[in-house]
Amino acid sequence: MDASSFLTGLAYIFPAYVANASPVVAAKILRRTRPIDRGRVFVDGRRVLGDGKTVEGFVVGVLAGFLTGFVMRFLWSWLFGLFEVFLLSLGALLGDVGGAFVKRRLGLKTGSPAPVLDQLSFLAAALLLIHLFHGLPPWMDTATLASLFLFTIFMHVATNTFAYLMGLKNKWY
Repeated sequence: MDASSFLTGLAYIFPAYVANASPVVAAKILRRTRPIDRGRVFVDGRRVLGDGKTVEGFVVGVLAGFLTGFVMRFLWSWLFGLFEVFLLSLGALLGDVGGAFVKRRLGLKTGSPAPVLDQLSFLAAALLLIHLFHGLPPWMDTATLASLFLFTIFMHVATNTFAYLMGLKNKWY
């Protein structure tokens, strides 16, 4: 894998990054939010998702990721189609929600750290959705995928630290 493949891969998954980060910003802007799980508990007696996963955050995330990809298509029309952009954005949020579901089952409260799960669930789900409904691009080889996952771990920590310093998050992780 060369630098060009990595940078192309990074551009490809960028809408998923934006989709995953946008709910944090939306939570600070919107006064009222509704939890996706509406306060319901699972069979284990714990909340299904918790207050941190909201309808508004989910919708804003998908829209922000989609709009990012839509704009990117003006620069790189060959990179992805609008259906791929939608799948990347939706997949990122489904992965984030899925990660919250797993964390609740493990007894972790909203905002508790879950290394690797916190950093990679959104990306794994976004790429899985692409793979299932569209197929990964032919240039997306194993080395590129591995480098994107590794990069995402470090990027996630850096962006969360930045969001904490900006007052968007209560914790740095």
